[in-house]
Amino acid sequence: MARWRFMEPDADVVSALVEKGGLDGLCARVLANRGITPEEAGNFLSPSLATIRPPDEEPWKVAARRIAQAIKSGERIGVFGDYDTDGITSASVLYLALSHYTPNVTVGLPTRQTGYGLLEPYVRDMFAEGVDLLISCDCGISNWREVEIARELGMDVIISDHHLPPEKTPDAAVAVLDPKLWDMDDPLAGVGVAWKLAWAVARELDDPDAKKRLGRLLDLVALGTVVDIAPLRGDNRALAMMGLKRLNATLDARQARPGLAALVQVAGVRGALGEEDLGWRLGPRINSIGRIKNPRPALELLLTDDRREAFRIASDLNQLNQDRQKRTQAAVARAMEEVDPAQDFKVVVTDEIGGLAGLIAGRVAGAVGRPAAILGRRADGSYGGSARAGETDVDLYGALYAARGYLDQWGGHRKAAGLSVVAGGFDPFVAKVNEAVRLQVEKEPEILEPAIEVEAELELRSLRNGFLDWHERLAPFGSGNHKPVFAASGLSVASSREIWPGMNLLTLEGGTKAKLSCDPEAIPEGRFDAVFTVGRSRYSGEAELEIADWKR
Repeated sequence: MARWRFMEPDADVVSALVEKGGLDGLCARVLANRGITPEEAGNFLSPSLATIRPPDEEPWKVAARRIAQAIKSGERIGVFGDYDTDGITSASVLYLALSHYTPNVTVGLPTRQTGYGLLEPYVRDMFAEGVDLLISCDCGISNWREVEIARELGMDVIISDHHLPPEKTPDAAVAVLDPKLWDMDDPLAGVGVAWKLAWAVARELDDPDAKKRLGRLLDLVALGTVVDIAPLRGDNRALAMMGLKRLNATLDARQARPGLAALVQVAGVRGALGEEDLGWRLGPRINSIGRIKNPRPALELLLTDDRREAFRIASDLNQLNQDRQKRTQAAVARAMEEVDPAQDFKVVVTDEIGGLAGLIAGRVAGAVGRPAAILGRRADGSYGGSARAGETDVDLYGALYAARGYLDQWGGHRKAAGLSVVAGGFDPFVAKVNEAVRLQVEKEPEILEPAIEVEAELELRSLRNGFLDWHERLAPFGSGNHKPVFAASGLSVASSREIWPGMNLLTLEGGTKAKLSCDPEAIPEGRFDAVFTVGRSRYSGEAELEIADWKR
């Protein structure tokens, strides 16, 4: 059983939110817990495109002028993305935006087999296609060598990325568009950077229909932002919410992008889409092909206007996703057999991980309650793979930074990272990252088992008094804006049924429905207290709980 920590917001802020914003008291408490001031509440609850910061920094203008020049002079423009959902949607957004102004645009993606980033083979591929201006999407901030190679070949390069900038950035590029260079707290995903670049180009070209064209791309922006687990605050919150609105409106009118409509169909999503549908149903189907083979069909799915072709590709991706799930399940079982109980940072070497290392690491970390790295051994004696922090609060980036002397390439953030261990460096790497995690735990023992943060106590009868009206205004939920957790006491189960293996639908005393993940034999008997999130049932439209933890 996890620890519960009740959050205590500033009472004066809560009162001001109620009085100035006319908000429900519980809604005001949740906003205050998130650090939202009375002045910010309006934009948070009702975000719009008007709240998004325009691309006014000089690098945007430099990049837009160079792209406008290429458009006007008929140069060939090459857009290069990544093999995950953020990279594919980024490339799609920029390709669609620029293709309105010129037919001379091509788009490329990396493959897992060759590697992530703007690597030399991809640069030479673009050169072979006659590209004059190369624009990266969701990658490139670390590829200064490759940018110099591109310049030597006669291509200009614009970098658009959102990852943490390294010490040496691509100085040879015409412009480097990574918002973290001028604001480390900027939450934009790669697709958000691509969308803002499209905005900057539209302004440079004085496009009178820019607002309409940019709005049509928001479905892709929302998808890439949510699936990349970008913090849903600031610009990201507005982009995700407006994108979801557009996607649902076009689906209702049967005018949605064919590829997204087909994904919704094969994923079996019913009713209005929410952020969980993007993150857990659509995104994995796009990601699946990039983990196993060439991701090109996923790009073609988002770009095609042919509904029949879209359904064919979506069906293929759906099958690949099912295959990926089976492979992942088997690989996790093998990896768990290799976990060393003495390690605080579980480092597992396994065979045939392909593009599944991150998924396997996440499952292992979740199962053992420790950060985990899943690595594959290469022919030259080096190791490559991914690491995940799981449900812990361990600073994964900090642990890898401590062991950077044994790493060839690496990057990421507190919760997830990719890494490459040099030949001969495996044992000292394992020792160093474990030492680094132990030091973090000594300084802050709770990071391995962080408490569940509870917004407030809640009487279930209050769920019927307009609760969902204000609760849904807090969405979309995700990184940086988690779904509120509440607590209730004295609950009792009136009846239950298993709706799928390991998941039960409870009817609580009083009629409220609740989901609880456990074996049917472990359903609580008698009175109990619980912490839970709340959502709207797709079937009844009523409030439904999802119990995260309980105790007598």
